[in-house]
Amino acid sequence: MRPLCAGLSLVLLAALLVHGETTTLSLLYTNDVHVHLERLESLRNLIAAERGKGLPVLLLDAGDTWQDFRRPLPIVWGAEEMLGWMNEVGYDAMAIGNHELYLGADRLAALAGGAAFPLLAANLRPVDSLAPFRPAMHVSAGGLDVLLIGLVTREQFPALEYPWLALEEPEAALAGVLAQEGGKADLVVVLGHLPVRDAVQIASRVPGVDVFVTGHSHEATPEPIRAGETLVIQSGEFGEALGRLRLEIDAETGAVVLGENALLATEVAPVALDRGYFTLFRILIGVAALALLLLF
Repeated sequence: MRPLCAGLSLVLLAALLVHGETTTLSLLYTNDVHVHLERLESLRNLIAAERGKGLPVLLLDAGDTWQDFRRPLPIVWGAEEMLGWMNEVGYDAMAIGNHELYLGADRLAALAGGAAFPLLAANLRPVDSLAPFRPAMHVSAGGLDVLLIGLVTREQFPALEYPWLALEEPEAALAGVLAQEGGKADLVVVLGHLPVRDAVQIASRVPGVDVFVTGHSHEATPEPIRAGETLVIQSGEFGEALGRLRLEIDAETGAVVLGENALLATEVAPVALDRGYFTLFRILIGVAALALLLLF
């Protein structure tokens, strides 16, 4: 873990350029997309445009992306469509959200098996079984070793569905991973399906995190929130924006400087309903018609 300096100043950047090479890293982030398929094409275009600039990029998600019980049609096939899209655009990692857990153990395992990126949750500890996720992972970006750590909220945890999982306090789980892996990394990023307030509290008590990408509370942070050495960010909800955090990392000193944070607005595009949606719709209409006949 390297020290974090908040804010961008021309004087500081000039000093970094004089004393050593710097790496510009773009963190692109989403959270709480909740199967809003109508935003995916716009998100895809924004991601491609950022990658086209030639800078190192990490594409990250903070959970609650594959499921939303408030949307009855996408809940049936939407998780697979979301997963396919995430594989296509090249996500590097995703935190598990509480809504992913609502899919059930078997379906979650099947989806995780089809993901081209890892699912992360350091505070979900398997008791007597293998889990389809890992606590953390190291990735390389722009020649930097980046440690990614996943956390999930304790709120609304479906314990009966996962008797083989022990849900730990996020703060304790994070501290444990940092004790083992934090010193090996140039940059530490937490993908926490946690409200901004919780992330700020955790970061203020557990040093060693550079960036805390949050979710669950559907908040937007146009400007990152500073918690000790940590920048806490969240992109809002439903894929309405792609978060982009640019950092400057000095290769010699390890200093991390906030360059720019932006929430890039997306547009709505029509979503073609596949045959499965029409089938379900016809079934629902038939059930409703039968109920009316029985009543009258």
